[in-house]
Amino acid sequence: MSVNAREEKNFSVELSRWNPSGINPSAEIALPATPYELADALERAGTAGDTVYSAEVLSCQLDYLPQFIQPDINLHELNHLAQRLSSLSAWELDCFEGMVMMDAVQTQYAPIPVERLINMTHSTEHCQIAYEAHDDSSLGKFYADNDFVPALEKVSDEVYAYLDFGKIGREMREGEGGVFTPHGYVVQNGEIAADYHSGDAVSLEKPDYTVLLRVTKGYFNGPAQDSEAAVYLKLPAGDATLLQAVDAVGVASPEECAFSAEDCMAPSLTEKINDALYASEGDCYGLVNELAEQLRQLEMENRLPTYKAMLEEAPGDLSLEEALDLASMTEEFKLLSDSPAEYAKKEIQRMLSVGSDYGLNKFCDLEGYGRYLLEQRGVAETSYGMLEPQNGMTVEQCLNRPSQSFGMEMK
Repeated sequence: MSVNAREEKNFSVELSRWNPSGINPSAEIALPATPYELADALERAGTAGDTVYSAEVLSCQLDYLPQFIQPDINLHELNHLAQRLSSLSAWELDCFEGMVMMDAVQTQYAPIPVERLINMTHSTEHCQIAYEAHDDSSLGKFYADNDFVPALEKVSDEVYAYLDFGKIGREMREGEGGVFTPHGYVVQNGEIAADYHSGDAVSLEKPDYTVLLRVTKGYFNGPAQDSEAAVYLKLPAGDATLLQAVDAVGVASPEECAFSAEDCMAPSLTEKINDALYASEGDCYGLVNELAEQLRQLEMENRLPTYKAMLEEAPGDLSLEEALDLASMTEEFKLLSDSPAEYAKKEIQRMLSVGSDYGLNKFCDLEGYGRYLLEQRGVAETSYGMLEPQNGMTVEQCLNRPSQSFGMEMK
């Protein structure tokens, strides 16, 4: 799977999965997305490790496309389609729309398998577009004017003016199987490619990094060139690996490099890492590498979801140094998968020392009582679950920031 954090987003998708417990979390994600962004969205939607979920397209830059996407589509394959669409030129996108509409006409607008949609992005070279033609009449005149109708080659100018261009255009369109789109007339003269096969984009392996950096030659006093060499640096990394990346971009030291974050095991940190690298002109590389090591440790200890929930509850201006500090405080919180009603029911059972709810849900407002308990105990509802403090302190309080209120200064 390719990784490019700068790809233009062209899909907004909501993931969800029905749960018999009544807890039906969902998560939104913009595509194309990085591997860790995909994994994070599946985790927030409660679908991690489950292949049965719904992916509803909320919006798409190609407004005609969502109706042709199946709701049970695999997220990784939809992401691959989004990546392919992001790589197409304006002309290729016009061709793609034409191919989609050709299928729609033949199947009475039925959903199109994602495998075929992806292969359409590989088949634009077989397309032709007549931007001047928007109906049969203009199509017929286009074909006649450009000598694409052999039978009309010897027609005199006097007779030419009386030709039924609408009939000519209709016969050509029906014979070729072409379609009209808002951009013009599109015809595909070859077979749809078979470059992609179902499942090719579904990766069963986790990325072999916790933070992925893009390294280029630094242009701190001017714009970088797109043609310049770029390499990817997988963190955590040792000094030797860093120096290999430096050498690959053709500079003598890390100080001459520009670093940018492409992906992160905790996706909410990607932008913060980017901002810190840019502001320090790469000087905080060591801090980023240390954070990458901490993320790997958190994953090994199965405390990464707790950390991501803590980041969600942290102040928006959280610094990279504070994010690193929080990584060592995950033991101060417990991540629960309960709903407010389940939280209340467990608390009542604990207080009464009983193992059954004895029909409490029929006579008690468990949802309301649960929310009351959550508020009283400082439990935060996050997209990863309920974040319960174990020492009575919120995430912001754990940061131990200086007070923002200084009071009146004595003179």
